[in-house]
Amino acid sequence: MEIIVYIARCIIMFLVIWAAVRMLGKKSISQMTSYELAALLLISNIAAEPLVYKIPSKQAIGVFSIVFCTLAVGVISLHKKFYNIDMKPSIVIANGKIDKNELKLNKINVTFLMSLLRLEGYVNISEVEFAIVEPNGNLSVIPKSQERPVKAKDMKISTEYEGLALPLIIDGDIIKVNLKYAKLDENWLKEEIKKAGVQNIEDVLIAELNTEGKLYVDWNKNKFGNAGGKPQEF
Repeated sequence: MEIIVYIARCIIMFLVIWAAVRMLGKKSISQMTSYELAALLLISNIAAEPLVYKIPSKQAIGVFSIVFCTLAVGVISLHKKFYNIDMKPSIVIANGKIDKNELKLNKINVTFLMSLLRLEGYVNISEVEFAIVEPNGNLSVIPKSQERPVKAKDMKISTEYEGLALPLIIDGDIIKVNLKYAKLDENWLKEEIKKAGVQNIEDVLIAELNTEGKLYVDWNKNKFGNAGGKPQEF
């Protein structure tokens, strides 16, 4: 009986933490601000208590109190006067020169800075015009004009518009909202699927419509054996 009660407490706190993290947003740990990370550490500590002291209700209240405070700080930070309530960006490389004072303030040495630059695709500091440590700890790099990747506009090449592809079928289910947005119907979709060699919508793994009106279709290979399953675009 004690094991069942313990499992129930674990499930309850799992659901509480799940709800709390969802309320905090979709950021990964590397993207969190310092106050969000502090809240997450507190939440994890509070949430573990009922697994030992057997009182989940108070801990649930504590978790949501921390979440409320974190959200409140987030709302306050949206106002002009509090834009830098957490911390502000630090320019560690300016005009191609390393700012040692900013490195020191951010607890970054030159070796670690070079490592961060390599992760961004820059093997030489001489290629960098600006490097900025963002409030979430990530490094933004602005290369020198001669080192930046060549763009189509640099070569005066005209390009066509490329928007997001609309998934119309995912794992056998028709995404009706997207189909309606594209001003198409299910009869059209079924006919197009048949052209790809698939008789049933349920057999389609993914079907998406690009901005040029082409439909990409990939289907469940396990149902077709070696003869089928090759993606088609038409």
